[in-house]
Amino acid sequence: MAKILIIDDDVQTTKLLESIVALKGHKTVAVHNSMNAVEVANTITPDLILLDIMMPGISGIELCKIFHSTSDLKDIPVIIVSALDDIGSKKDAFNAGAKDFLTKPVLPKDLINKIDSLLMPEIN
Repeated sequence: MAKILIIDDDVQTTKLLESIVALKGHKTVAVHNSMNAVEVANTITPDLILLDIMMPGISGIELCKIFHSTSDLKDIPVIIVSALDDIGSKKDAFNAGAKDFLTKPVLPKDLINKIDSLLMPEIN
């Protein structure tokens, strides 16, 4: 199964996301501090990242840019999971390199479908 890094400063949110992801048997690592997120990502090399936008320190948008400018992390798909639902935030997320965007509260089926679509090998 896949290794999924969850980055959100809200512990309750990470617990919820971890429980949803566990339904599919994926392994999760949660980070609640954006300042440690890059170091953890480099250490565990996740298959996918779930990332909040609004965090103290480095925002999720800035983290996404950092991930996509780091050679070992640039190909890891990022799904933004945010309470923000405006066009500007979505545009910023996709411009930063995010592959998808989910608005909180997240429906479990939507999260699973988006994870599956990004982790599914391409069919030629």
